[in-house]
Amino acid sequence: MLSELTAGSKKDIINLVTGHKKEIRPGVWKLRVSAGKNPLTGKYEYLSRTVECGPRKADVELAKLVAGISNKKEEPARVTFAQLLDRWLRLKEDTLSAKSNYDNRWLSDKYLYKALGNIKISKLTAAHLDGFYSSLKDSGVSPYLIRQIHAIIRGSLNQAMKWGWLEKNVALLSSPPSLPKHSPITPSPEEIGKILEETSKINPQIARVFAIGALTGARRSEVLALRWSDFDRENMALWIKRSVAYTPTSGMIIKDTKTHSERRISIDPTAKSLISAQIELLKSMTEYGFELIDDPYLFFAEPDGSVPFHPDTPSKIFRKVCDKLGLPYHLHQLRHFTATQLIAAGVDVRTVSGRLGHSDPSITLRVYSHILEQRDRAAAELMGSKISIPD
Repeated sequence: MLSELTAGSKKDIINLVTGHKKEIRPGVWKLRVSAGKNPLTGKYEYLSRTVECGPRKADVELAKLVAGISNKKEEPARVTFAQLLDRWLRLKEDTLSAKSNYDNRWLSDKYLYKALGNIKISKLTAAHLDGFYSSLKDSGVSPYLIRQIHAIIRGSLNQAMKWGWLEKNVALLSSPPSLPKHSPITPSPEEIGKILEETSKINPQIARVFAIGALTGARRSEVLALRWSDFDRENMALWIKRSVAYTPTSGMIIKDTKTHSERRISIDPTAKSLISAQIELLKSMTEYGFELIDDPYLFFAEPDGSVPFHPDTPSKIFRKVCDKLGLPYHLHQLRHFTATQLIAAGVDVRTVSGRLGHSDPSITLRVYSHILEQRDRAAAELMGSKISIPD
Protein backbone atom coordinates (compact mmCIF):
# COMPACT_ATOMS: atom_id res chain seq x y z
CA MET A 1 0.00 0.00 0.00
CA LEU A 2 2.82 2.42 0.89
CA SER A 3 4.66 1.62 -2.36
CA GLU A 4 1.56 2.61 -4.35
CA LEU A 5 1.30 5.92 -2.56
CA THR A 6 4.98 6.70 -3.02
CA ALA A 7 5.28 5.68 -6.63
CA GLY A 8 6.12 9.24 -7.77
CA SER A 9 8.85 10.26 -5.33
CA LYS A 10 9.71 9.20 -1.80
CA LYS A 11 10.15 12.80 -0.78
CA ASP A 12 6.43 13.38 -1.57
CA ILE A 13 5.48 11.66 1.69
CA ILE A 14 6.79 12.03 5.20
CA ASN A 15 5.53 9.10 7.27
CA LEU A 16 4.71 9.78 10.88
CA VAL A 17 3.41 7.46 13.56
CA THR A 18 -0.26 8.11 12.74
CA GLY A 19 -0.24 10.34 9.67
CA HIS A 20 1.35 11.25 6.36
CA LYS A 21 1.34 13.99 3.71
CA LYS A 22 1.43 13.85 -0.05
CA GLU A 23 1.94 16.59 -2.60
CA ILE A 24 -1.01 16.11 -4.93
CA ARG A 25 0.07 19.02 -7.17
CA PRO A 26 2.79 21.65 -6.91
CA GLY A 27 2.43 23.49 -3.58
CA VAL A 28 -0.73 21.61 -2.54
CA TRP A 29 -0.48 18.89 0.11
CA LYS A 30 -2.98 16.29 1.29
CA LEU A 31 -2.63 15.46 4.98
CA ARG A 32 -4.06 12.20 6.30
CA VAL A 33 -4.16 11.06 9.93
CA SER A 34 -5.57 7.91 11.50
CA ALA A 35 -8.41 8.72 13.91
CA GLY A 36 -8.43 5.22 15.38
CA LYS A 37 -10.96 2.42 15.35
CA ASN A 38 -14.68 3.19 15.56
CA PRO A 39 -15.96 1.27 18.61
CA LEU A 40 -19.27 0.49 16.92
CA THR A 41 -18.18 -0.54 13.43
CA GLY A 42 -14.73 -1.86 14.34
CA LYS A 43 -13.30 -0.08 11.27
CA TYR A 44 -10.46 2.44 11.25
CA GLU A 45 -11.35 6.01 10.38
CA TYR A 46 -9.16 8.78 8.99
CA LEU A 47 -9.11 12.55 9.06
CA SER A 48 -7.92 14.34 5.90
CA ARG A 49 -7.06 17.95 5.18
CA THR A 50 -5.66 19.77 2.14
CA VAL A 51 -3.25 22.70 2.62
CA GLU A 52 -1.55 25.03 0.13
CA CYS A 53 1.98 25.78 1.31
CA GLY A 54 5.58 24.69 1.17
CA PRO A 55 6.80 21.28 2.38
CA ARG A 56 8.06 22.55 5.76
CA LYS A 57 4.81 24.32 6.53
CA ALA A 58 2.98 21.15 5.47
CA ASP A 59 5.02 19.21 8.04
CA VAL A 60 3.96 21.72 10.71
CA GLU A 61 0.28 21.43 9.73
CA LEU A 62 0.52 17.64 9.72
CA ALA A 63 2.07 17.71 13.20
CA LYS A 64 -0.82 19.90 14.41
CA LEU A 65 -3.34 17.50 12.90
CA VAL A 66 -1.65 14.53 14.58
CA ALA A 67 -1.51 16.39 17.90
CA GLY A 68 -5.18 17.32 17.61
CA ILE A 69 -6.19 13.69 17.11
CA SER A 70 -3.94 12.56 19.98
CA ASN A 71 -5.41 15.13 22.35
CA LYS A 72 -9.02 14.21 21.55
CA LYS A 73 -11.04 12.24 24.05
CA GLU A 74 -11.25 8.55 23.41
CA GLU A 75 -13.52 7.45 20.57
CA PRO A 76 -16.52 6.43 22.73
CA ALA A 77 -17.08 10.11 23.53
CA ARG A 78 -18.17 10.53 19.89
CA VAL A 79 -20.84 7.82 20.11
CA THR A 80 -24.40 9.14 19.83
CA PHE A 81 -27.27 7.79 21.86
CA ALA A 82 -28.77 6.35 18.66
CA GLN A 83 -25.58 4.36 18.02
CA LEU A 84 -25.55 3.10 21.59
CA LEU A 85 -29.22 2.18 21.40
CA ASP A 86 -28.66 0.21 18.18
CA ARG A 87 -25.86 -1.76 19.81
CA TRP A 88 -27.79 -2.35 23.05
CA LEU A 89 -30.95 -3.54 21.28
CA ARG A 90 -28.91 -6.06 19.26
CA LEU A 91 -27.16 -7.24 22.41
CA LYS A 92 -30.48 -7.85 24.17
CA GLU A 93 -31.88 -9.98 21.35
CA ASP A 94 -30.21 -13.04 22.85
CA THR A 95 -31.24 -12.43 26.47
CA LEU A 96 -34.77 -10.99 26.34
CA SER A 97 -37.98 -12.59 25.14
CA ALA A 98 -39.30 -11.86 21.66
CA LYS A 99 -42.11 -9.80 23.20
CA SER A 100 -39.70 -7.71 25.29
CA ASN A 101 -37.40 -7.17 22.32
CA TYR A 102 -40.34 -6.11 20.16
CA ASP A 103 -41.60 -3.69 22.82
CA ASN A 104 -38.15 -2.17 23.30
CA ARG A 105 -37.69 -1.62 19.58
CA TRP A 106 -41.19 -0.20 19.18
CA LEU A 107 -40.67 2.30 22.00
CA SER A 108 -37.21 3.20 20.68
CA ASP A 109 -38.51 3.81 17.16
CA LYS A 110 -41.52 5.80 18.34
CA TYR A 111 -39.89 7.97 21.00
CA LEU A 112 -36.16 7.63 21.60
CA TYR A 113 -34.35 7.95 18.28
CA LYS A 114 -36.09 11.17 17.34
CA ALA A 115 -35.79 12.88 20.72
CA LEU A 116 -32.35 11.75 21.93
CA GLY A 117 -30.68 9.95 19.03
CA ASN A 118 -28.38 12.75 17.88
CA ILE A 119 -27.06 13.58 21.35
CA LYS A 120 -23.57 12.22 22.11
CA ILE A 121 -23.72 9.97 25.15
CA SER A 122 -20.86 11.93 26.70
CA LYS A 123 -23.03 15.06 26.50
CA LEU A 124 -26.30 13.50 27.66
CA THR A 125 -27.48 14.88 31.01
CA ALA A 126 -30.22 14.22 33.54
CA ALA A 127 -31.70 17.57 32.48
CA HIS A 128 -32.07 16.21 28.92
CA LEU A 129 -33.93 13.20 30.24
CA ASP A 130 -36.16 15.12 32.65
CA GLY A 131 -37.15 17.50 29.85
CA PHE A 132 -37.86 14.52 27.61
CA TYR A 133 -40.04 12.85 30.25
CA SER A 134 -41.95 16.09 30.83
CA SER A 135 -42.64 16.48 27.12
CA LEU A 136 -43.91 12.89 26.94
CA LYS A 137 -46.20 13.46 29.91
CA ASP A 138 -47.52 16.71 28.40
CA SER A 139 -48.30 14.89 25.15
CA GLY A 140 -50.44 12.35 26.99
CA VAL A 141 -48.03 9.42 27.34
CA SER A 142 -48.89 7.46 30.49
CA PRO A 143 -46.50 7.33 33.46
CA TYR A 144 -46.31 3.56 33.02
CA LEU A 145 -45.10 3.89 29.42
CA ILE A 146 -42.63 6.63 30.38
CA ARG A 147 -41.20 4.31 33.03
CA GLN A 148 -40.72 1.66 30.34
CA ILE A 149 -38.90 4.18 28.14
CA HIS A 150 -36.78 5.20 31.14
CA ALA A 151 -35.85 1.56 31.70
CA ILE A 152 -34.52 1.33 28.12
CA ILE A 153 -32.44 4.48 28.58
CA ARG A 154 -31.12 3.32 31.94
CA GLY A 155 -30.26 -0.13 30.60
CA SER A 156 -28.43 1.14 27.51
CA LEU A 157 -26.42 3.73 29.47
CA ASN A 158 -25.57 1.11 32.06
CA GLN A 159 -24.20 -1.08 29.27
CA ALA A 160 -22.12 1.88 28.05
CA MET A 161 -20.57 2.04 31.52
CA LYS A 162 -19.73 -1.67 31.37
CA TRP A 163 -18.00 -1.08 28.04
CA GLY A 164 -16.01 1.77 29.52
CA TRP A 165 -17.69 4.39 27.36
CA LEU A 166 -19.14 6.35 30.29
CA GLU A 167 -18.15 6.96 33.88
CA LYS A 168 -21.68 7.44 35.20
CA ASN A 169 -25.26 6.67 34.22
CA VAL A 170 -27.17 9.96 34.11
CA ALA A 171 -30.47 8.06 33.94
CA LEU A 172 -30.00 7.25 37.62
CA LEU A 173 -29.97 11.00 38.33
CA SER A 174 -33.13 11.72 36.34
CA SER A 175 -36.69 11.82 37.67
CA PRO A 176 -39.17 9.79 35.61
CA PRO A 177 -42.79 10.11 36.80
CA SER A 178 -43.87 7.90 39.67
CA LEU A 179 -46.52 5.30 39.05
CA PRO A 180 -49.82 6.10 40.74
CA LYS A 181 -50.49 3.90 43.72
CA HIS A 182 -53.77 2.07 43.56
CA SER A 183 -55.27 -1.10 44.91
CA PRO A 184 -56.19 -3.51 42.11
CA ILE A 185 -59.93 -3.98 41.79
CA THR A 186 -61.05 -7.56 41.58
CA PRO A 187 -64.24 -9.32 40.57
CA SER A 188 -66.31 -11.00 43.24
CA PRO A 189 -66.95 -14.76 43.17
CA GLU A 190 -70.49 -14.00 41.95
CA GLU A 191 -69.15 -11.86 39.10
CA ILE A 192 -66.68 -14.58 38.15
CA GLY A 193 -69.63 -16.98 37.87
CA LYS A 194 -71.48 -14.60 35.55
CA ILE A 195 -68.39 -14.13 33.37
CA LEU A 196 -67.86 -17.87 33.02
CA GLU A 197 -71.52 -18.47 32.23
CA GLU A 198 -71.60 -15.81 29.54
CA THR A 199 -68.26 -16.92 28.06
CA SER A 200 -69.37 -20.53 27.78
CA LYS A 201 -72.07 -19.36 25.34
CA ILE A 202 -69.34 -17.93 23.09
CA ASN A 203 -66.57 -20.51 23.47
CA PRO A 204 -66.61 -23.25 26.14
CA GLN A 205 -62.85 -23.75 25.82
CA ILE A 206 -62.16 -20.10 26.61
CA ALA A 207 -64.55 -20.32 29.56
CA ARG A 208 -62.36 -23.12 30.91
CA VAL A 209 -59.25 -20.99 30.29
CA PHE A 210 -60.80 -18.28 32.49
CA ALA A 211 -61.80 -20.80 35.14
CA ILE A 212 -58.32 -22.35 35.34
CA GLY A 213 -56.83 -18.85 35.51
CA ALA A 214 -59.11 -17.89 38.40
CA LEU A 215 -58.52 -21.16 40.26
CA THR A 216 -54.73 -21.20 39.93
CA GLY A 217 -53.66 -17.58 39.45
CA ALA A 218 -51.61 -18.61 36.40
CA ARG A 219 -51.00 -16.00 33.73
CA ARG A 220 -53.02 -16.05 30.51
CA SER A 221 -49.91 -16.97 28.51
CA GLU A 222 -49.11 -19.82 30.90
CA VAL A 223 -52.59 -21.35 30.82
CA LEU A 224 -52.65 -21.30 27.02
CA ALA A 225 -49.26 -23.07 26.88
CA LEU A 226 -50.34 -26.03 29.03
CA ARG A 227 -49.92 -29.48 27.48
CA TRP A 228 -51.38 -32.82 28.51
CA SER A 229 -48.07 -33.82 30.10
CA ASP A 230 -48.31 -30.82 32.46
CA PHE A 231 -51.40 -32.33 34.11
CA ASP A 232 -50.62 -34.67 37.00
CA ARG A 233 -54.00 -36.33 37.38
CA GLU A 234 -52.99 -38.69 40.19
CA ASN A 235 -51.46 -36.01 42.43
CA MET A 236 -53.90 -33.30 41.32
CA ALA A 237 -51.35 -30.77 40.18
CA LEU A 238 -50.34 -28.67 37.17
CA TRP A 239 -46.83 -27.91 36.01
CA ILE A 240 -46.34 -24.39 34.68
CA LYS A 241 -43.33 -24.69 32.35
CA ARG A 242 -43.83 -22.35 29.38
CA SER A 243 -45.90 -19.53 27.96
CA VAL A 244 -47.35 -18.33 24.65
CA ALA A 245 -46.36 -14.96 23.21
CA TYR A 246 -47.02 -13.03 20.02
CA THR A 247 -45.31 -10.17 18.21
CA PRO A 248 -46.02 -8.87 14.69
CA THR A 249 -42.44 -9.63 13.66
CA SER A 250 -42.07 -13.17 15.02
CA GLY A 251 -45.69 -14.32 15.10
CA MET A 252 -46.85 -16.69 17.84
CA ILE A 253 -44.04 -18.36 19.79
CA ILE A 254 -43.68 -20.71 22.74
CA LYS A 255 -41.14 -19.57 25.33
CA ASP A 256 -40.31 -20.05 28.98
CA THR A 257 -42.29 -18.36 31.76
CA LYS A 258 -41.97 -14.70 32.68
CA THR A 259 -39.64 -15.57 35.57
CA HIS A 260 -37.76 -18.18 33.46
CA SER A 261 -38.61 -20.91 35.97
CA GLU A 262 -41.02 -23.81 36.31
CA ARG A 263 -43.49 -24.22 39.17
CA ARG A 264 -45.95 -26.85 40.40
CA ILE A 265 -49.48 -25.80 41.39
CA SER A 266 -51.84 -28.01 43.33
CA ILE A 267 -55.39 -28.05 41.96
CA ASP A 268 -58.78 -28.88 43.45
CA PRO A 269 -61.38 -31.35 42.11
CA THR A 270 -63.10 -28.57 40.14
CA ALA A 271 -59.93 -27.72 38.21
CA LYS A 272 -59.21 -31.42 37.73
CA SER A 273 -62.69 -31.90 36.27
CA LEU A 274 -62.27 -28.94 33.89
CA ILE A 275 -58.93 -30.21 32.62
CA SER A 276 -60.24 -33.74 32.21
CA ALA A 277 -63.16 -32.36 30.18
CA GLN A 278 -60.71 -30.55 27.91
CA ILE A 279 -58.73 -33.72 27.30
CA GLU A 280 -61.89 -35.66 26.48
CA LEU A 281 -62.98 -32.89 24.12
CA LEU A 282 -59.77 -33.17 22.13
CA LYS A 283 -59.93 -36.96 22.14
CA SER A 284 -63.36 -36.70 20.54
CA MET A 285 -61.74 -35.02 17.53
CA THR A 286 -60.42 -38.44 16.47
CA GLU A 287 -64.00 -39.45 15.73
CA TYR A 288 -63.95 -36.90 12.91
CA GLY A 289 -60.76 -38.25 11.37
CA PHE A 290 -58.19 -36.02 13.07
CA GLU A 291 -54.97 -37.60 14.33
CA LEU A 292 -53.73 -36.05 17.56
CA ILE A 293 -50.09 -35.02 17.94
CA ASP A 294 -47.97 -36.34 20.78
CA ASP A 295 -48.54 -34.29 23.93
CA PRO A 296 -51.21 -31.92 22.60
CA TYR A 297 -52.01 -28.49 23.97
CA LEU A 298 -54.70 -28.54 26.63
CA PHE A 299 -56.55 -25.60 25.06
CA PHE A 300 -56.36 -26.09 21.31
CA ALA A 301 -57.00 -23.90 18.27
CA GLU A 302 -56.50 -26.82 15.85
CA PRO A 303 -58.41 -30.13 16.16
CA ASP A 304 -55.19 -32.17 16.33
CA GLY A 305 -54.00 -30.24 19.42
CA SER A 306 -50.93 -28.86 17.63
CA VAL A 307 -51.66 -25.14 18.04
CA PRO A 308 -52.68 -23.22 21.18
CA PHE A 309 -55.02 -20.25 21.16
CA HIS A 310 -53.61 -16.92 20.08
CA PRO A 311 -52.91 -14.99 23.32
CA ASP A 312 -55.13 -12.10 22.20
CA THR A 313 -58.18 -14.34 21.79
CA PRO A 314 -59.09 -14.80 25.48
CA SER A 315 -58.37 -11.12 26.23
CA LYS A 316 -60.77 -9.95 23.53
CA ILE A 317 -63.49 -12.36 24.61
CA PHE A 318 -63.09 -11.40 28.28
CA ARG A 319 -63.42 -7.71 27.40
CA LYS A 320 -66.46 -8.42 25.22
CA VAL A 321 -68.16 -10.39 27.98
CA CYS A 322 -67.42 -7.79 30.66
CA ASP A 323 -68.76 -5.02 28.42
CA LYS A 324 -71.96 -6.96 27.93
CA LEU A 325 -72.31 -7.54 31.68
CA GLY A 326 -71.37 -3.95 32.53
CA LEU A 327 -68.28 -5.01 34.49
CA PRO A 328 -65.08 -2.89 34.58
CA TYR A 329 -62.57 -5.73 34.41
CA HIS A 330 -59.83 -7.01 32.13
CA LEU A 331 -58.39 -10.51 31.96
CA HIS A 332 -55.37 -9.86 34.20
CA GLN A 333 -57.74 -9.23 37.10
CA LEU A 334 -58.38 -12.96 37.32
CA ARG A 335 -54.90 -13.14 38.92
CA HIS A 336 -55.89 -10.37 41.32
CA PHE A 337 -59.02 -12.36 42.18
CA THR A 338 -56.94 -15.42 43.02
CA ALA A 339 -54.48 -13.49 45.16
CA THR A 340 -57.03 -11.48 47.11
CA GLN A 341 -59.19 -14.52 47.82
CA LEU A 342 -56.22 -16.55 49.08
CA ILE A 343 -54.75 -13.78 51.23
CA ALA A 344 -58.15 -12.88 52.67
CA ALA A 345 -58.61 -16.55 53.57
CA GLY A 346 -55.37 -16.50 55.57
CA VAL A 347 -53.05 -18.30 53.13
CA ASP A 348 -49.47 -17.16 53.79
CA VAL A 349 -47.90 -14.74 51.33
CA ARG A 350 -45.08 -17.09 50.33
CA THR A 351 -47.57 -19.74 49.21
CA VAL A 352 -49.62 -17.16 47.32
CA SER A 353 -46.47 -15.82 45.67
CA GLY A 354 -45.47 -19.32 44.60
CA ARG A 355 -48.84 -20.02 43.00
CA LEU A 356 -48.82 -16.72 41.14
CA GLY A 357 -45.27 -17.27 39.89
CA HIS A 358 -43.87 -14.07 41.38
CA SER A 359 -40.08 -14.03 41.38
CA ASP A 360 -40.05 -12.70 44.94
CA PRO A 361 -42.71 -12.66 47.72
CA SER A 362 -42.00 -8.94 48.14
CA ILE A 363 -43.82 -8.37 44.83
CA THR A 364 -46.91 -10.03 46.28
CA LEU A 365 -46.60 -7.97 49.46
CA ARG A 366 -46.35 -4.74 47.47
CA VAL A 367 -49.19 -5.40 45.05
CA TYR A 368 -51.63 -6.75 47.63
CA SER A 369 -50.69 -4.62 50.63
CA HIS A 370 -54.31 -3.38 50.94
CA ILE A 371 -55.52 -6.92 51.62
CA LEU A 372 -52.77 -7.45 54.18
CA GLU A 373 -53.81 -4.22 55.92
CA GLN A 374 -57.35 -5.59 56.22
CA ARG A 375 -55.97 -8.79 57.73
CA ASP A 376 -53.86 -6.71 60.11
CA ARG A 377 -56.98 -4.93 61.37
CA ALA A 378 -58.73 -8.27 61.79
CA ALA A 379 -55.69 -9.53 63.73
CA ALA A 380 -55.89 -6.52 66.06
CA GLU A 381 -59.56 -7.16 66.74
CA LEU A 382 -58.81 -10.83 67.34
CA MET A 383 -56.16 -10.00 69.93
CA GLY A 384 -58.48 -7.53 71.61
CA SER A 385 -61.07 -10.21 72.02
CA LYS A 386 -58.58 -12.56 73.68
CA ILE A 387 -57.53 -10.32 76.55
CA SER A 388 -59.77 -9.04 79.31
CA ILE A 389 -58.60 -5.70 80.66
CA PRO A 390 -59.66 -4.97 84.27
CA ASP A 391 -61.46 -1.69 84.97
